[in-house]
Amino acid sequence: MTLMHSTEIRSLIDLQAKDKLIADMAGKILSIPDEIETLNALFDEKKNSMNTARETLLKLQVEKKNKELSIAEKDEEIRKHQRELNMIRENKAFKILLSEIERAKKEQDDIETELLVLLEAVDKAAIEDKKLQQEVKKLEEEKNRKIAELEAAKKDLAASLSAVKTERSQFCAKIAPEIMEKYEFIKEQRQGLAIVEIKEDKTGKISCGGCNIGLIPQKAVDLKKPDILVFCDNCQRIIYLKKTVYG
Repeated sequence: MTLMHSTEIRSLIDLQAKDKLIADMAGKILSIPDEIETLNALFDEKKNSMNTARETLLKLQVEKKNKELSIAEKDEEIRKHQRELNMIRENKAFKILLSEIERAKKEQDDIETELLVLLEAVDKAAIEDKKLQQEVKKLEEEKNRKIAELEAAKKDLAASLSAVKTERSQFCAKIAPEIMEKYEFIKEQRQGLAIVEIKEDKTGKISCGGCNIGLIPQKAVDLKKPDILVFCDNCQRIIYLKKTVYG
């Protein structure tokens, strides 16, 4: 079909605008759950980082406590050996005990050195833990606020979409059934774009605004008639000349 008698091209143009609005609104509604999921995923990622930092801090604190206990144990060992020195009379045993005391002191010094390094690591881990806790708290508040806004927007969009669909139904009832059938068929086949304005270059050559294929000269004649619908021979979309429709 290349022609169809009708004076309802304007109504179809308006209908397509409504359909685009409906599609846009429906798309926004469908995208909101994904946006909420992304917000939750980002929050979970940050929370996991916080939990990992907390586990690191707790592990370091346990290690610190163990080092302190080891130092205390070495201190007690040294004190014990020093008390034993007063009871020893043999020179060989005395030297052996002195050697044990020196060994224990050396081990205690090594542990204390390790403890100093560990204390620095604990301090850094504590700072990181506190920072992440603050970031997680702030991010959670922001996430909850954005989710509340998205859910409210979704509710408003759903209400508006319902109203626009009702308006569309009332609008379609005023258009001839055979025209509506043709429009709906093309819209389904062409991803929602059933009606397009033609393009005209500086030389006067015209082409379809949908598929960009050049149109035969007869189309230019047909497009100037206000009482017919003209179709692109290539994509089958309804094509129109703006000055004919709105002139």
